[in-house]
Amino acid sequence: MATSVRGPGHMQEGLPCQDAWLAVAAPHASLAVVCDGMGSRPRSREGSRAAALAVRDAWRLWQRSPVGVVEDMIRIVEAAWRLRLGRVAADEASTTCLFYAEDGHGRAAQAQLGDGLIARRGADGAVVVHPSRSEGFGLTHALGTPHTLADWSFALVEPLAPQERLVLATDGVSEDLEPGRIGDLATWVADELGALQHPARALARELRNWPVPHHRDDKTLLVMWKP
Repeated sequence: MATSVRGPGHMQEGLPCQDAWLAVAAPHASLAVVCDGMGSRPRSREGSRAAALAVRDAWRLWQRSPVGVVEDMIRIVEAAWRLRLGRVAADEASTTCLFYAEDGHGRAAQAQLGDGLIARRGADGAVVVHPSRSEGFGLTHALGTPHTLADWSFALVEPLAPQERLVLATDGVSEDLEPGRIGDLATWVADELGALQHPARALARELRNWPVPHHRDDKTLLVMWKP
């Protein structure tokens, strides 16, 4: 269950949402991606959408091997993103990129470049937040900005277990979350909103009515769970 909404700043300026997300929920291998186009770049909306599709491209190839490492997938993402941009200059389409990808061989990858949140709430209620890397002083690494593989935060992890919840969010959401409430958020989205007739509409309404004043960013929240 996921959605992206325009932040108040983009609504006032008549600009589109620069976030993007993509998810594939399958019995044997699932994928979740969120990307946040950098507002200072003129083609960031195209960059975030291209990044989400590039992760799917890389995931489809990465799944073919039972021994592929996370670094392999990241390298394919970087190349696929530039190819999907076509004639658009990479530095005009910079975007963060966060993903969770199962390989169908009993393994999963978590990776993050730039701001945002990847977290998992176990069946026992314990929450583990994927560590991120930041340049500090309001700067962030992104596709389309100078960076290396070392600037990605990544790990090979266990696939989602039954009753476990995965949370991915761009910084329009993650910056306002108290660490101790991440598990409650995941449970609320899955159990309360997920039971509604139109859950995505309800989630979008909640993000538009975000309770933190003066936060002007676009917002993307994705929650994936295994029953």
